Amino acid sequence: MKKSYISIGLLAVAGVMASCSEDWDNHYEPSDQVAQESVMELIQTDPELSTFAKMLDIAGYDDLLASSQTFTVFAPTNEALADVDLEDVDAVKRIVLNHIARFNNSTAAGDGHTVKMYNGKRFAFDGDTFGSVGLERTDIIANNGILHVLSEQIPYSYNFREYIDVHESTSKMSAFLKLYDRREMDLGASRPIGVDANGATVYDSVMYDYNPVLQHGWYGIGDIADEDSLFTMIIPDNEAWDKAYERIRPYYTVYDKDPEVADSIGDVQTKLAIVHDLVYRRVIENPMAETDLWSTRGGEVVEPQVLFAGTTREDASNGIMYKTSSLNYDNVATWNRLLEVEGENQEGRQAAQASTIYTRSIGSDNIYYDSISESRYIEVVSSGSTATQPGVTVTIPNVLSTEYDIYVSFVPGTVSDTLNIEKTRLTFTLSYMGANGRTQNKTFRDQKGTKYVTSEKEMTWMKLNDEPVSFPVSNYYDMLWLIDPLHTQADRVNTTRLLIKTDVSNAEFNRNEMVRKFRIDRVVFVPIKK
Repeated sequence: MKKSYISIGLLAVAGVMASCSEDWDNHYEPSDQVAQESVMELIQTDPELSTFAKMLDIAGYDDLLASSQTFTVFAPTNEALADVDLEDVDAVKRIVLNHIARFNNSTAAGDGHTVKMYNGKRFAFDGDTFGSVGLERTDIIANNGILHVLSEQIPYSYNFREYIDVHESTSKMSAFLKLYDRREMDLGASRPIGVDANGATVYDSVMYDYNPVLQHGWYGIGDIADEDSLFTMIIPDNEAWDKAYERIRPYYTVYDKDPEVADSIGDVQTKLAIVHDLVYRRVIENPMAETDLWSTRGGEVVEPQVLFAGTTREDASNGIMYKTSSLNYDNVATWNRLLEVEGENQEGRQAAQASTIYTRSIGSDNIYYDSISESRYIEVVSSGSTATQPGVTVTIPNVLSTEYDIYVSFVPGTVSDTLNIEKTRLTFTLSYMGANGRTQNKTFRDQKGTKYVTSEKEMTWMKLNDEPVSFPVSNYYDMLWLIDPLHTQADRVNTTRLLIKTDVSNAEFNRNEMVRKFRIDRVVFVPIKK
């Protein structure tokens, strides 16, 4: 949701709004009444509404309600506002905006009518009650709208962002989100109005609030302040935040020549991981009855009963929040996910010396159609002499500082010809960054054995390691880096690579026991669940 503010040119905008309001007035106002006073004047002259009049002045909305724009005001009586602390300007403003709506909203609208308030929140208005509050007096006509008098305040319902920002118990999450709050100019809505002394164009600038962590179209977790959207959100209190941080932080151990830079990067990446899968793009009334959930960022929750255990439900104005003191994350379904690289993915892929790579596709009639990911694979062959051991290097992005099992899926020769019965032996060299920033290598080889030999007629799901492979530092690019316009894909330095080559002896090759070529479906790094 964009909250717009106009910095200059207010008189022109007011003139446009006045013109629009006349149309609304003509449509809604009873023709047999001619009101002389504004909504604000009606409030100021009503002894029962003196407290609300003061609050409008404190909040700075008294002049607005005296303008030619059209409003409906649901004004609580003095008795209903007796407990309000008029020194708390933020609270006063919050209450005021919860009782003002644009345009004329009379009791004649009937059942099923909802009113959108100035703060974006919506309440049911059936003529007898507004929200859950009874109407004391109704349909008091002003020259710029309608006044209704309430016997109670309209209960304030926080949206998710408001709740997080105003409660001390969620201050740590609030502080993190506020780091990325910014104001941006809406170039489409802004118009040039002149030129300054330096020749630069001056705009009648329309600004909007923007937070990329929340609102970015691709990488944001969801605009949790948007009153026109419905979400379910798990909200961690400070205790939950600290426990999650302690658990996740080791996965983002970053190397940089400057230790402070490394620590700063790891800190931000950890906090992004905490919020990554908190939001769901629908209202979940009973999470314990769900069998499978997907967050707005694509995280799968296979056991909602575990994640939502111990949470406390509370309604928000734009959905349902589940408050918790412990985030029961499944690490391999959230921040520590499976890493897959398709063989046909050319990004970071490189043919070994004297090697050629062909990308192959299969149709739905192929017997391996359901086994080969994306219905494509690569074939790696020698481009030199028959003595060449062909190979390919595959780059693995977003490896975390944790343990993985490493697999490679190979396709048999029978994928293209049922008579193409062949197999090969392979060797693997894993390169990755060590704790000191230098490259480390790990080789997987069984020169005379069958451990790394492909099947002749079946897909081969080959596990390279006997023990989990531990990566001392992460090589991860978070969403804030990805959406920074100063960065490009070319700026990414992926330090984890896997070289795959045939390892066939001359004797094996000459006896036609094995071939010097192979077919890769994909490379998979499976994180160890902890």
